[in-house]
Amino acid sequence: MERILIVNADDFGLSRGQNYGIVEACRNGLVTSTTALVNGEAIVHAAGLSRTLPELAVGMHFALTLGKPLTAMPGLTRDGRLGKWLWEMAEAGALPLDEIRRELIAQYQRFIDLFGAAPTHIDSHRHVHMIPPVFAIVAAFAKEMGVPVRIDRALQQRDGLEAAGLRSSDGFSSAFYGNGVSEALFLEVLETSIAAGERSLEVMCHPAFVDNTIMGSAYCYPRLAELEILTSASLQQEVAMKGYRLGSYRDV
Repeated sequence: MERILIVNADDFGLSRGQNYGIVEACRNGLVTSTTALVNGEAIVHAAGLSRTLPELAVGMHFALTLGKPLTAMPGLTRDGRLGKWLWEMAEAGALPLDEIRRELIAQYQRFIDLFGAAPTHIDSHRHVHMIPPVFAIVAAFAKEMGVPVRIDRALQQRDGLEAAGLRSSDGFSSAFYGNGVSEALFLEVLETSIAAGERSLEVMCHPAFVDNTIMGSAYCYPRLAELEILTSASLQQEVAMKGYRLGSYRDV
């Protein structure tokens, strides 16, 4: 049985080092897909690079906890910026849902303006779209636009999220992350998916070259380790031997 493997690099547009790392991991490794932060400091640079690499599928990385929003969001921002306090607001049932809906539409349009086409799919920075009230907004919009969505199946089941009619991969894994990233870990993710009978799998990753922006991130040097692993010839051979075809959300 042929299986589709989507290796998606998050944070396209975060910095030039992030952008170059994603491009390297696509040209010489397993990355087939990326998702773009349209409010990222290097998003114009990312869009330019993408035009030289048509084989890299580009989706949208919806941002509600990083940088400045594209629309007025007085109910979510502090000093004009987004931040991690979103989760506290979610727990308190205090998310400004109308603001979030408007911001999603604005980021989607900004993506089209930058990349000249609709995104291949939608996910989000730090998985904020899996917060139940945010998921409802993103799911409804994605259905309207006919765009697939990254779905963390474990969170979907835990929170009873309604995903009928949404296109997505059968499986999703965020396990290839942290100080312990390795070829063995990546292969373990694939084995888990195979055992579950999934015909398509998205693996999240963050390959990057280190620059000043990445140095300021809580997740810094593992990004460089991910890049080395994802461009490893031996790992690429192992993936092929397991019956996977590299693809993107265009294939689901």
